[in-house]
Amino acid sequence: MKRFDLERLRDAGDFARYAQGNASGLSADVLADAMQPQHAALFDLIIIGETLNGVSAEVKSAAPDLPWQAMVDLHPFVVHAYWQVDFEIIADVIEKPT
Repeated sequence: MKRFDLERLRDAGDFARYAQGNASGLSADVLADAMQPQHAALFDLIIIGETLNGVSAEVKSAAPDLPWQAMVDLHPFVVHAYWQVDFEIIADVIEKPT
């Protein structure tokens, strides 16, 4: 099933709010040890990366100040290099979304 840009952007926004709801306010140290919020937030970030990967170049070019590639790159990094996740970065991403 093809997802349209607007649907993908809505999904990304929803999952960004979920990540904040799951882990906002947690320090990197707490997040590293709190399995439930950690897993929920990482899942949310994976979904954001996956959905934004499918957004058209036309839409991305309309918002060049957004770090599109950095957001997309979270997906394969968390999935394929999960043991190297830096919770300082994850906590920062959750607290200060673009």
